[in-house]
Amino acid sequence: MNRKIRYKARKNNNEPFRILGLKRYTEEINRLPKGNYSVTIERWRNKASSNQFGWLYGKIYPDTLIALNDAGYEFTTIEEIDNFWKMLFANKELLIKETGEIVKVPMSKREFLTIDQMAFCSNIRNFCQEYLNTYIEEPDPNWKENQ
Repeated sequence: MNRKIRYKARKNNNEPFRILGLKRYTEEINRLPKGNYSVTIERWRNKASSNQFGWLYGKIYPDTLIALNDAGYEFTTIEEIDNFWKMLFANKELLIKETGEIVKVPMSKREFLTIDQMAFCSNIRNFCQEYLNTYIEEPDPNWKENQ
């Protein structure tokens, strides 16, 4: 067998470890041919969502384009802004001030986990507030009700 068997699992406080889709998982494991196998459990995290990228490209980048140009930069496109922020805040360890967590953000946003996206946006917003005197609002927490 060459392909990996992957299932998601969850562990909540005061609850046992639980494999999601346990019946199918058990059936698939029992169909394996005779042999030796290795089982690895690693923490699983969600990729950054399209809503997170929507906030980044629809609010943060346009606001920072204006703020940076007001500060003397000469950016003309969102792509230039994207490259500027990635140069400053991607492919390095970043602190999320709200949670105190340190994460290593990858260079490619395609690889961003939800937590990476939070750190990236948080650091851009903090930079704008500290150095550009620009406050970028949080996304609307009630956006689902407003649709």
